[in-house]
Order: sequence, then structure tokens, then C-alpha cells
Amino acid sequence: MRKIGIGLILVSFLPWIAVAALPFLALSIGQKAVLIPILIGSAEVIFWIGILVVGKEVAERYRRWLNPRYLWERIRQRFR
Repeated sequence: MRKIGIGLILVSFLPWIAVAALPFLALSIGQKAVLIPILIGSAEVIFWIGILVVGKEVAERYRRWLNPRYLWERIRQRFR
């Protein structure tokens, strides 16, 4: 079950990649304006379902890993 949750979290990044690629597709501005919120919303829903599946411990670890203060400390330790 944990692998499914992690898989969902990883899959949730695909719509964000699609949002970044959307300006380069041959679509009308109206189609792009409709697709962007749909892709962003689906990415968020998939991400939060993945978080619910993996559980609190993994979510806390993920949250800590993305904390800018933690990242800055890791960078500083690496270049000492």
C-alpha cells in the first residue's frame, strides 16, 4: 500500500510537467486556459490522495525534506 501512495505522489508531478509544456502545444488560448486549472487541480488531488495512503510518518518526512531551513542546512553541511 505504501508503494501505491509513493507512486501516486510521483505521478502527481506529471500534470505539473504538462502545465509547463502546455504553452508549446498547438492549442487555442481558450483551450489552454481550461486545461491549466484542470491539470493543477488534478495534480493536487492525486498528491493528497497519495499522502493519505502513505500515512503520517512519510508525510512528515516529506514535509521536513522540503523545508527550506532543512535544505539550507544540508547544502551548508555538504560544502564544508
